[in-house]
Amino acid sequence: MPRPSTSSGKSLDGTRQRLEPLTETLQLGTRAYRALASGIVGGQIEPGTQLRPDTIAEQLAISVTPVREALHRLEGDGLLVKLPYQGWFVREFTEPEVRQLYEMRAAMECFGVRMACQRMTSEELDGLREQQSTGKAALRDDDIDAYRIYNRDLHAAIIKAARNSYLSTVMAQLALQSQMLMARTIRLVGRPSRAIEEHGELIELIARHQEKAAERLMERHILSALEDIVRFAIGERPQAPRRADR
Repeated sequence: MPRPSTSSGKSLDGTRQRLEPLTETLQLGTRAYRALASGIVGGQIEPGTQLRPDTIAEQLAISVTPVREALHRLEGDGLLVKLPYQGWFVREFTEPEVRQLYEMRAAMECFGVRMACQRMTSEELDGLREQQSTGKAALRDDDIDAYRIYNRDLHAAIIKAARNSYLSTVMAQLALQSQMLMARTIRLVGRPSRAIEEHGELIELIARHQEKAAERLMERHILSALEDIVRFAIGERPQAPRRADR
């Protein structure tokens, strides 16, 4: 896995990336994990950011031990990398990694939408249409975070309607990394508007049980997002020099 740049100066000390103290009653490690995962997946904690356990523990008002537990879990999820003598950094995806992930998503979600055309209930279809209304409202209000959640939930609802436990397991393994990249595509000018139109078309194709057309549209939907993120979010990212291991 490629190493992130460590010379950009980004850290979790900045105002935009500050974490709020924890108040939930879950175990501390789980609470820290959820807080960090939410910040990373939502795009508030940017790729390449160094995550210092002591800083995080101070911001969350907990000890360092559960923070380290959370960082190890996030590393296992593929959201962080740990460099010798340097610590944890939010993962920066290379173009080949993004392509491989989105190619896998396209294959799995095309299968998922085909099965959904066969198995989705009328109640689930009504739920998709309600989600679509939610997404349109988020887009109209320029609420990027609400739109991100809508986008995530709509794709998840289609996978759930496929009623294939093996598919659900594979998609769960890809979920956090996919959401991390989605958070970048939805910030591209024009992308959310195109995506929400395609979602609407997908819903109607599912309603009419048009499996082949739904598969073709889902493939185009995901692979066009791939090209957008490669072109605008990765292709133009400046490459800072990497610091040698000490």
